[in-house]
Amino acid sequence: MKRSVKALTLGLALVASTASAQTTVTFWTWYLSPKFDGYIKDTINAFEKANPGIKVQWFDKQDSMVQDFIASVNLGNAPDVVNLNIDETQKAAQNGFLTAVNTLTSPATLRSTFYPQSLSNFTSGSNTYAYPWYGWLNEGVLLYNPDLFKKAGLTRAPRTASEMLTYAKTIKDKTGAYAWVPALKDPNTASFLGYFYAEGLPVTDASGKAAFNTPAHASLLAQYVTLYRGGYVPEDAVRREAFQLATELYAQNRVAMIIGGPQALTRIKDTNPALYARTVVTQAPLGKAGVQTGGSMGLVIPKASRNPQAAAKLAAFFTNNANQLAFARVVPVVPTTKGAQTSTQFKTSGSDPVARATALVGASGRLINPGYRAPGNSDDLYKNFNDNIEAALLGKKTAQQALADAATYWNANLKK
Repeated sequence: MKRSVKALTLGLALVASTASAQTTVTFWTWYLSPKFDGYIKDTINAFEKANPGIKVQWFDKQDSMVQDFIASVNLGNAPDVVNLNIDETQKAAQNGFLTAVNTLTSPATLRSTFYPQSLSNFTSGSNTYAYPWYGWLNEGVLLYNPDLFKKAGLTRAPRTASEMLTYAKTIKDKTGAYAWVPALKDPNTASFLGYFYAEGLPVTDASGKAAFNTPAHASLLAQYVTLYRGGYVPEDAVRREAFQLATELYAQNRVAMIIGGPQALTRIKDTNPALYARTVVTQAPLGKAGVQTGGSMGLVIPKASRNPQAAAKLAAFFTNNANQLAFARVVPVVPTTKGAQTSTQFKTSGSDPVARATALVGASGRLINPGYRAPGNSDDLYKNFNDNIEAALLGKKTAQQALADAATYWNANLKK
């Protein structure tokens, strides 16, 4: 009997020891629930099965993500893995919140896994601060309503950004519908800076100072001002995010074209299946620089993480080639892994619009580049820039004066 009691005691002690040895990793994502619960949970289950000593607690943050993250760092209870975009990663790194991932995963492994540009997007100085995750291209593809094109007398899609401006007048004058919704002043970014980059115009100099106050920049802005004030761009374009507005109006046959990723098509499929089936998908028109702009999400490890090694394992698992390709099968994102470039899932498309769009851009992660490096206080500088763009659009300032004022503010308040 004594032996049995002793054996039971030892068994319970062993169980307790095993339980206490288990590591719990807290994982925050951004706007992925509930739409992608299945993928996230399945991937977590696969990770836990491969790493039985690690348990993952997943929380999806939305509007309050950045504020909650900063508060958690200040309060000393930061999560272990956090999903941030390029801008927020750069700011968090500059504020000393993050562990360089090249100290947790060998630089050789990072280089063999991800595109060079994908790593560069999350690199500050000599360190990389995120495992690149899913991405998107701003230009991506062009999708258009063939019925509106026919009504406007157009026989092909525009091939350049300058042609887009011409099509804006033709389509509106002949059909009453808008040609497309340009990203003039999207919240929390300075989207018009992307137009400068796409046209080969500098955004900042090597020191981060504003370089967008030239006659060439003002001339480009003035073209968009003319369209807006002439009624060729939806009035709401200065108040709402362009992608949201464009997909809404396109589904109502009030916008003829959308420039962007395949994600737009998934919304149209839900709201107007008949139009979705007729939608034509083709290459996006590019600016004079011939470049695609875009962004991506990354997974970062806060310095305050209590389990950085386990956190790095989880982040590397979610961002590996197999799991990024799996995510791209759920939603048409652009993987940031080198292996995606030769994946067969992007080589056949058929006639389905989403499949066609995915085939055009799915293997293009190497092109993801915001076009400019976010300054440390980007929220403040972007707001001022956007306010000046709006002032020009509303006729309160000339294009040149708006950019001059924005550049003056930028340079006086820049924090690297």
